[in-house]
Amino acid sequence: MKTNILDFNRLGLLFKRYFAERSRTELIYWGIMMIIFMFIRNNTASMIPLILICGVVYASRFLKEIHPSGKGVAYFLIPASQLEKITVSVVMTSFYFFGMMMITYAMGNILGTFVNNMLANINLNEIIGLKIFNNSPLQWKLFNISAGSTNSFLSIFGIFLIGQSIYMLGSIYFKNNPFLLTLLVFIAFLFFISIVLLIELKIFYGVSNIQLSEMNNYERGKIIGSVLECIVWLIPPFLWVVSYFRLTEKQV
Repeated sequence: MKTNILDFNRLGLLFKRYFAERSRTELIYWGIMMIIFMFIRNNTASMIPLILICGVVYASRFLKEIHPSGKGVAYFLIPASQLEKITVSVVMTSFYFFGMMMITYAMGNILGTFVNNMLANINLNEIIGLKIFNNSPLQWKLFNISAGSTNSFLSIFGIFLIGQSIYMLGSIYFKNNPFLLTLLVFIAFLFFISIVLLIELKIFYGVSNIQLSEMNNYERGKIIGSVLECIVWLIPPFLWVVSYFRLTEKQV
């Protein structure tokens, strides 16, 4: 079988295999997430970290079956190319998971608002002696984050993709504790990059810190910002390609 072919029929069968094996787990997981969103539906400070953390945990465990000898052999004997397998992994860990998070948020938000208003209307506050439930309109705070904010919805999705691509690669590299080991490697990488940047600042500016007057140069900041934005959006595809080659190496 040629490993560089992307066949949509086999791709569909891989998706079908995933849901056939994990349908019960998926239903329980998303049911729990919907209940959680019922309680934190209007608190973006809690929702955003929840989505990001749950996402990387999910990605870090997605390809765990490739490491045990028995399951690993069975996985690599599946009649599908590595490109098809990595495509399924990318779609499930990044786009499917984020989409399901948005669906469960919407369902939890609607259900939570309905229950809250129902309890408020039956004067439950007077019964329990605490003012907990108040009538409130249905709000979509997660979707209405300002587009000009650093926490805009698009920015959240970009950060989510980066985290997913990093931890999916970690799930391929590390057999045990992929979440923790990937986190440690990521911290070490950031530390290394910080040292490199400080050295560059020392070379080009003669100091270890740029003065605020130099940082406030509008044109320079605009150029640097554009370059960094391009780099950020290129990180996930780059890591997906690395994951593809790493998965191929694991099969060999």
